[in-house]
Amino acid sequence: MEESYLDKNNDYFSIVRKDIISFIGNEKDLNVLEIGAGTGETLLELKKRGVANRISGFDIVDINPNKEKFDCFIIGNIENQLSPFDKKEFDVIILADVLEHLIDPEKTIQKLIPCLRKGGSFYISLPNIRNIKALSQIFLKGSFEYADSGIFDRTHLRFYCKKDMIQLVSSFDELEIVKVESNLKHTSSMKTILNKLTFGVFEQFLSLQYFIKATLK
Repeated sequence: MEESYLDKNNDYFSIVRKDIISFIGNEKDLNVLEIGAGTGETLLELKKRGVANRISGFDIVDINPNKEKFDCFIIGNIENQLSPFDKKEFDVIILADVLEHLIDPEKTIQKLIPCLRKGGSFYISLPNIRNIKALSQIFLKGSFEYADSGIFDRTHLRFYCKKDMIQLVSSFDELEIVKVESNLKHTSSMKTILNKLTFGVFEQFLSLQYFIKATLK
């Protein structure tokens, strides 16, 4: 599995996820863990903005040149090892476009739940296979051709519609889903405008991703 990620361009791992930052909002001084942190740019931005006061990262590939800037940064496969983090340690755990890459996403979430403090939250993003671009490729072009990134990323093992995403997270009795939002709320594009003009009727076909906040009860 690790080898499949080594073929990717470094830009794949070094994007500041402004959409996730927007979704988290204006909370302050949080202890934040990101699974699939890449080079850690999102975590560094959260700390720069004061949202986080402690930042920890975990990734399957070792491409972060600035690990000294983090309180903790671990390289490994989250599915193949016990959680290396303390119980009730984090206010926030970010799983941004991670779960679809896993063999058993449910098991990974269950492994991470004890690491959240009571009232702490998962911030999860997942690509939406019901997107019009994906449907066009499958039903009009008749192809499920994989790519280096995007919905048809060749390292994706799971595919979700909005309903499936909610079902995945709500299956844990310990978690309460607080909000679910389309990426359209956190980006500016023609699709965002079209979604507003059509009062959200076609949101599930226009959305590339959905974001879920789930809080530990």
